[in-house]
Amino acid sequence: MLKVYHSNSLDVLRDLLVEMICLDPLSDPFRPEQILVQSPGMAQWLKLELAQRIGISANVEFPLPASFLWRTFSELLTDVPERSAYSKESMTWILMRILPEQLLDDHYQALALYMDDDQTALRLYHLCGKIADLFDQYLVYRPDWIAQWEGGENAPAVDDQLWQPILWRAIVSDTQARSLPHWHRANMFEAFIEAISAAPTQRIPQRLFVFGISALPDNYLQALEHLGKRCDIHLMVANPCR
Repeated sequence: MLKVYHSNSLDVLRDLLVEMICLDPLSDPFRPEQILVQSPGMAQWLKLELAQRIGISANVEFPLPASFLWRTFSELLTDVPERSAYSKESMTWILMRILPEQLLDDHYQALALYMDDDQTALRLYHLCGKIADLFDQYLVYRPDWIAQWEGGENAPAVDDQLWQPILWRAIVSDTQARSLPHWHRANMFEAFIEAISAAPTQRIPQRLFVFGISALPDNYLQALEHLGKRCDIHLMVANPCR
């Protein structure tokens, strides 16, 4: 079940989290408590607060939403690797290898002009990192664009932005040529939702806390909603309202 708690103070949410952990500990002490956070800083703060109020903070994991969902994907779907071939780091190195040839195409004029002033490997690396970050954002917030591009369409990219769908298809082709799994965060949610209903109980978290995260992409929320049909999910939201 998905349960939502509101407060305009993180301290109140923290106290509620501590009470729930103390009053209702996990039935299996060897299973880690899962608390999703939006940053490593938030995780460190919660570790210290839990240790101060409970006396110890042990066997508690503080994953970011993206890493938690990907790990859950890999546990529920048989052919999902532990690390995606479409992670930002992986795409950066793929682009380092394939982008120089792509720049000969007229569609890449804007990128070619950027590289004209300085054709060193460092400048190429910076450019590839920026493009990989852009595609990583699309995987999270524009999965519909990614699906259209993989289907051969270029919309909504037009004119000097047409290099984006073309380059994305080049990344996909390179990944397939190396026989790597074509799973990424934009194309696996339907399979994930189907797998949740049939997954054995030991592969599902006993419960999950989502603490202080101000915003989540729609497909992340959908994944949590379906996961909430198999376990308790406590969504603790900071609300600015009095």
